[in-house]
Amino acid sequence: MSKDFIFEKKPFFRISKQAVELPDGRVIDDFYQVHLRTFATVVPVMEDGRIQVIRSYKHGPGRVVLGFPAGFVDDGEAALDGAKRELLEETGLDSDDWMSLGTFVDNGNQRGCEGHYFLARGCRQVAAPDAGDDEEMELFTMRAAEIDAALRDGKFGVVHQAANWAFARPFLPA
Repeated sequence: MSKDFIFEKKPFFRISKQAVELPDGRVIDDFYQVHLRTFATVVPVMEDGRIQVIRSYKHGPGRVVLGFPAGFVDDGEAALDGAKRELLEETGLDSDDWMSLGTFVDNGNQRGCEGHYFLARGCRQVAAPDAGDDEEMELFTMRAAEIDAALRDGKFGVVHQAANWAFARPFLPA
């Protein structure tokens, strides 16, 4: 089926118009998809078992929320390399124990963005945080049960961050 990009604002997003053939053979001639940048996010578990958390303003939900290190994967960069880079930039942490928790798009039909989710265990401080952008972040650690409560209390405002916690949680002690 065909795909034509009808609008682009590089590097942020593209909109495509597609002809889509459905499993029953019907064709939709004007199906639109939004293509946002690919990102990686990581739940960093410190050597003592506490989890590094970030509190920062996110314009999507329009408020200060909790989350984990995350950012765009650069063109040509492997998702794991992007996750490692973001962890180091935003927190100054490094890890030798990485687990991929999966790759998902955030909208079943319109696509949105593709996210790569990771868990990093045994994180240790190797540098000072230096995100290099305008984002102001407060870094601190929490226990898993505290993050569970914060999620229930609506303190996570970005679905990708809540999803990363849900993906990582089965691999962490209660």
